[in-house]
Amino acid sequence: MVKRITILLCMCALGMQGIVGAKLSDSFSFLQKDPLYAQFVYVVRTEGSTQKAEQIRLLLVAQQEQGYEHAIREIRANTTLARLYVEEGSGDGQRARALLEEAEQRLKPLAEQRLFSLILGSEIDGVWYLMNPKSLGKGISSSRQINKAYKEFPQEVSSQMLKANSLLYAPALAGGDTKKALNMFLGLLKDAEPILSSWDRASLYSGIGIACYKLKDYENAKGYLASAKAIYPFDAVLDEYIALVGAAL
Repeated sequence: MVKRITILLCMCALGMQGIVGAKLSDSFSFLQKDPLYAQFVYVVRTEGSTQKAEQIRLLLVAQQEQGYEHAIREIRANTTLARLYVEEGSGDGQRARALLEEAEQRLKPLAEQRLFSLILGSEIDGVWYLMNPKSLGKGISSSRQINKAYKEFPQEVSSQMLKANSLLYAPALAGGDTKKALNMFLGLLKDAEPILSSWDRASLYSGIGIACYKLKDYENAKGYLASAKAIYPFDAVLDEYIALVGAAL
């Protein structure tokens, strides 16, 4: 219910004081300024087209740039495209593995860039685990890197987003906490909204919606999930929860 969301938002503002607010930053914000990368994300999350995404990825890789930002762009593109292949169900698992292996190689020179190494490493391992849930080592590795990133860089949008999502999806025995996840999402909505990329904003709305659904707050769940879908409509998980909310109302 709206009243519950308002109360939680006030609570999270108090509980997260000193972590968010003026100190909040997004070290990945340079990606928002790259029209080609934005087009890549749009194709993946709006059309779900691996063919078109592959074509744009080749253009991203071919960019004549040096430095860690170019490597980060490539790693993010590889990880995002690999996830799309995995989530397709009938997608090309061999291609997904190749993309992840390439991302791992590109990540090695970034070892001294601690924040990027942890965030990108957790995302790579997260897709490996999504591809094969039996590979518990990858799931554990992803979780550990998320926890380290949140501990060392609590002011970073990416650290908070990953931590909130881990709390949302992990079982209670593994540290999952839906209410805490919702508090974190709402804190980001309050303090980070002006600097959020469109893809982070969509993920944030989706996270709030799924948390609301799990807490049986179906009206707010419906609204936030619809907001997420309005930004990027291609999302199998989002569609699943929209259907669950519709059945619950």
